[in-house]
Amino acid sequence: MMLLRDLVYFFVILLSLPLLPLWVKFLFKKEYRDILKHRFSPNIKHSDKKRLWIHAVSVGEVRSLKYLIEKLKEKYKEKEIVLSVTTPSGCECAKNEYQDIIVINAPIDFSFVIKRFIRKINPQLLILNELEVWPNWVAVTRQKKIPILLVNGRISDLAFKRYKRFLFLMKWFFNKIDRYLVQAELYKKRFQQLKIPAEKIIVCGNIKADEAFNSLGHLLPDREILDFLGIKTGKNNKKIVTIASSHRSDEQLLIPLIDKLDNDFLFIIVPRHLNRVQEIEKQLTNHRVNFSTWSKGKGAPQDNTGKTLLFDRMGYLFNVLKISDIVFMGGTLEQKIGGHNLYEPAVLGKVILGGPHYNNFPDIGKELAAKGVYKIARDREDCRQLLMECKEKTAAAERIGADAVNAVSARRGSTECILKEIHRLIA
Repeated sequence: MMLLRDLVYFFVILLSLPLLPLWVKFLFKKEYRDILKHRFSPNIKHSDKKRLWIHAVSVGEVRSLKYLIEKLKEKYKEKEIVLSVTTPSGCECAKNEYQDIIVINAPIDFSFVIKRFIRKINPQLLILNELEVWPNWVAVTRQKKIPILLVNGRISDLAFKRYKRFLFLMKWFFNKIDRYLVQAELYKKRFQQLKIPAEKIIVCGNIKADEAFNSLGHLLPDREILDFLGIKTGKNNKKIVTIASSHRSDEQLLIPLIDKLDNDFLFIIVPRHLNRVQEIEKQLTNHRVNFSTWSKGKGAPQDNTGKTLLFDRMGYLFNVLKISDIVFMGGTLEQKIGGHNLYEPAVLGKVILGGPHYNNFPDIGKELAAKGVYKIARDREDCRQLLMECKEKTAAAERIGADAVNAVSARRGSTECILKEIHRLIA
């Protein structure tokens, strides 16, 4: 069966040969050559001692695991932790965040590659985050009698429809995972519909609620954050609006509003993907927005001229949210994206604006919307009106902040639930 899957992968590669010039151009970049090399063979020494192997996809998943990793280091001091990460930016973030554990690039899903990774890592347990699972990876791991735990599990609407369509192929694969620790009852029902036995599924909640609270203790003082951003204007003069993890659709909605609102607001744009910075700069220029790009060293506004800051640095968003008055959550205007981490602005008690699509965070999103914490902007005029409503700090705004924090607090406890299952599997 593994050989058959390997042949399918090779067949897909053959079909993509017409794209060879693009692949060659891609591989000529040193960072991608190194990543590809290490995805076939991990840059790690074999250990006779058993390790804990955790996998994450990208920056968001890497950061969400921080509290869990801290607890694992406390509980299992004698064990090394190996964190594999799929994306280049996620791997870079992991190396910066976790300097006392082993960080590697994730393996390519060929059976011989997975065997090489397992041989070098020598895992006692494989922990997969959300639903980043690959057939050979799961099959070889189980063949080696290594337990597999899925944490923070969820299935998006689109993925659920796709899995149901190919259930005859996927059923064997899903059942090789020992435990599913899922975010909500919705996902438990979906996994059960994929023929996974109910006794394998436990609702633990979303690990991002625990991580949000844990991260509060690592935040910097406001003045230090403002100085780092280059913002000299006093916060009392203008409301700071952060467009968090922005995508093209978010920028197209908000950028045309900036020159109409910059007497009252200071805008900070934090793009989801830093390779889009030049594109965003062009949009700002075309709309005659007075802006500065943080990495170019010019800083943000030092007076009341209304300059916008394009903040192009990874791993600092939570600090930016702390000094913000209003957060527009990126990715919420498109259902296929489904929005990004609502726990972070909520635990800070911020008013959150966004589009109607928070399907990546359905439970917390629904509650925040019902309590008026999350305000839905369906078009540009909606957004303008909501921003103007939020301009003045009122008793209602203070109540909204308290409701936001309480909504996150009620969802804490996922990490302890996960640790209990880890101990059960490796005891």
